[in-house]
Amino acid sequence: MTTAGDDPPRPPFVGRAAEIDTLGEITTGHRAERVAVVRGEPGIGKTALLARMCARTRARTVRIAGTEAESHLPFAVLADLVAPLRPWLAALPEVQREALEVSVALRAGPTPGPLAVRAAALGLLEVAGDADDGPLLVVVDDLQWVDPASEEVLAFVARRLRSTRVTLLLATRDERRTLSGAVEVDLGRLTPAESRELLCPVADDRSSLVVDRLVADLAGHPLALVENAAHLDADARPRAPRVGPALEELWSCALTALPAGSRTALTVLAAAGTAEREEVDLVLGDLGLHQHDLAPAEHAGLLRRDDDGRPVLRHPLLRPVALAHEPEVTRHVRRALAGRTAGLRRAWHLAARVEGTDEVVGDQLATAARSAGERGGHRSAGEAWARAAQLTADRGHRAGRFLAAAEEFLLAGALDLAAGHAEAALALADDATSRTRAEIVRGRATAWLGDPRRALADLVRAAERLAAEDAEHTDAAAALYAEATTPAAMAGRVRDMLVLARKGTHRRAPEVQALVLTGDVPAALAILDTLEHTDGTAWDLQDRAQLAQVAVVTERYADADRRVDDLLALARRHGTSAMLAFAHAVRAELDVWRGRWPAARADAVEAVAWAEEQGESGTAAFATLVLARLDALTGDIARSREGARRVLAEVGAHGIDCLQVYVPAVEGLAALAVGDTEEAVAHLERAHRRACADGLGASNVVPYGPDLVEALVRHGDTDRAREVLAWWEERAASGLAFPDATAARCRGLLADDPDDAATCFARARAAHARCDQPFEKARTLLAEAECLRRLRRPSVARSAAREAHATFVALGARPWADRAEAELAAAGVSLSRPSTTETAWAVLTPQEYQVARVVAEGRSNDEAAAALFVSRKTVENHLTRVYRKLGLRSRSELVRRFPDGGCGRGVRTEPSRSVIVTDAETGGTRAAVSPGATRRAGRSRPTGGPP
Repeated sequence: MTTAGDDPPRPPFVGRAAEIDTLGEITTGHRAERVAVVRGEPGIGKTALLARMCARTRARTVRIAGTEAESHLPFAVLADLVAPLRPWLAALPEVQREALEVSVALRAGPTPGPLAVRAAALGLLEVAGDADDGPLLVVVDDLQWVDPASEEVLAFVARRLRSTRVTLLLATRDERRTLSGAVEVDLGRLTPAESRELLCPVADDRSSLVVDRLVADLAGHPLALVENAAHLDADARPRAPRVGPALEELWSCALTALPAGSRTALTVLAAAGTAEREEVDLVLGDLGLHQHDLAPAEHAGLLRRDDDGRPVLRHPLLRPVALAHEPEVTRHVRRALAGRTAGLRRAWHLAARVEGTDEVVGDQLATAARSAGERGGHRSAGEAWARAAQLTADRGHRAGRFLAAAEEFLLAGALDLAAGHAEAALALADDATSRTRAEIVRGRATAWLGDPRRALADLVRAAERLAAEDAEHTDAAAALYAEATTPAAMAGRVRDMLVLARKGTHRRAPEVQALVLTGDVPAALAILDTLEHTDGTAWDLQDRAQLAQVAVVTERYADADRRVDDLLALARRHGTSAMLAFAHAVRAELDVWRGRWPAARADAVEAVAWAEEQGESGTAAFATLVLARLDALTGDIARSREGARRVLAEVGAHGIDCLQVYVPAVEGLAALAVGDTEEAVAHLERAHRRACADGLGASNVVPYGPDLVEALVRHGDTDRAREVLAWWEERAASGLAFPDATAARCRGLLADDPDDAATCFARARAAHARCDQPFEKARTLLAEAECLRRLRRPSVARSAAREAHATFVALGARPWADRAEAELAAAGVSLSRPSTTETAWAVLTPQEYQVARVVAEGRSNDEAAAALFVSRKTVENHLTRVYRKLGLRSRSELVRRFPDGGCGRGVRTEPSRSVIVTDAETGGTRAAVSPGATRRAGRSRPTGGPP
């Protein structure tokens, strides 16, 4: 046993050559990845490996760690990260700097949006990494104990870090933890030879029998090897070694051997976490102790000195052992710590010493929970509310606090915790209002966890029970019926959705959506025109999302633009990433219709990224299908089919049956694009059967009808084509341009008389003139050319084919442009030059297009960075590449020539050339922010997939 006065030898670093090589390639920039996650069981050597990497690097190093004691404090670890980087805060855009400083309590201010905080942290690291004094290495240990708010920031940074001068290394004991794009390094146990090398300094005077026994029994576990060797009996008898949880007994024996004052002083360190030394000294003084009371614990090998010379626990696993060793002493220490702390820390210290209920402490923790929520630390707030509920004796107050916890967890995206705490609230709540709110939280969480059928059943059952209990509960029942429409839509239960929406009389958005889905567009628009535009709250953003998509499918494109822009502004301002994902997906769908395909692709890619980060399976699948449709239209058939199949697997796994129509519709379009009519008919008939079974009567939601008719005509099954056309013509009665125009187009395809055909196509052209849908108009022109050439009207056919060809080329619709070119050749027209379907804006990546778009709206680089949740450097880099690819010389030229509408408008493709971007060009100008950007909003989850 180590005795007082001894200086415990430090074990050497042994082994880990492969892991060091992997991490070294990342830290030196020899790999593209900038982030690594080191995983392994407790005590396996993660901290030692990170320390080794810090010692080997020439980069500036910032080392931070999660602590169990402060895992409930929002942004505690982020504050540790920001502290050494404060000199670079001034380089951030103002909105990001303010959000970051408010979150870590460097200044007072309004509640920061979580997304702004995350983007600011990313920007701060990139700015600091670009400093003249070398690259930056950020090391985060004990990720499993990082507070949830800081963990979300770190995950955001890890997914988006692109700077070659910043590296992020994280360590965790959680084997399930993964980060997209990060290199995973799994630490195993040491070999027998490495185990002996590790034991040399701490067991060099022991017999080889003792060392052999330790090596054989402890199976290469570094912490167990070192601790057992350090705490051998004085005569070095080879007793049974201890590993894993049994280390607690080893440490407990060492604690028992300490003087009482030393045990209490060590308990203060264990409970205080990363508190400043001055605070620890004050608490020790309150308990009649001093720093020298820690000396016996240090001599016993239970403490060590950190880089600043402060005593800290030898290992994080020692903390729970110390706190559990003498419960009464721990409660006494907690009381002393509470007297020297404030806010959430004080509340948690008080709560930790309570067994059972304590209304006073519960009230204090509830107050601290509100404060945490106001700072944007929703998960920390949820945990505080949950503990406050446990401390509360009154049944009603207890239910209310569980409900508050559930709502905070829902805002944090912790859906399983939201559902669980809503269940706890439901078990206690007696009043209809609380039960209704709890049912809504549970319903939303359950639906978005991937079980919309269960969410639907729970909400309907609760509504029926409330309606049957008392007439006074009518409004509460109506709220639940209205809420049930969303999982009904996700589950493909369209008919049920309309019934439920009409029972939920106080919310009109679900009824409007249900009417559109069932095909009653006039009734839907009549209600839509009566709804006033209001600011969003925590519960009505879902309704706003529904109405935005309704505006798209009812061809009110200007209204849809406004609604989507407002949604994006609210989501960006208040950090609702789920709504941000859905808004991007809806705008992508809108721009597919309008022929703005580069913009649509950029938005769909953005939607997928945000949705996957939040685990939003419905929105991710919806956006992926928008991309798959774009791929089919532009001729990337393999990628289109791969995307559709991937979504089909997700739909089956999550029960989001509304997408069961969309998937075969996209697959059928892809087959039709390459002329495989047999496969096209098979897929499109499957979509048709599912749509009819679900009660989907809307024409523009999943626009497969004219594709099916055309596939049947080209396959030679005209009788079936006429049957489907009769069904489609019923959809045309809605008064929308798309079904009207395409029904006339399909009627023209089936015509045998040239005059009848000409009449049908003239009607189709007139319908197209009512709505900006360039691709569908071009398809009508191509069908007209093919039909009239067959019916001996070559001059009209040539004119229509030329116009169709020009549109397809401008859109980048390669398969359709090839068909139009073949039709022109059949009509005796040869093109003067080979056609190309690569438009100027299509050469940009989705990320470059997003940057170009926000800059073209008049935003400065700082404003663009804030809007897109990236760093200013990222904006500058993307903007430089945009200039080079498009041959632009200045910001004003980009603004002037950015496409403001459909196909073909915008810059011409010019030869690439180097462009020197001056500070004046990248500095930007101030611009007015969209009116929607200043409105406040709550947070909710969007509908999943097509409405």
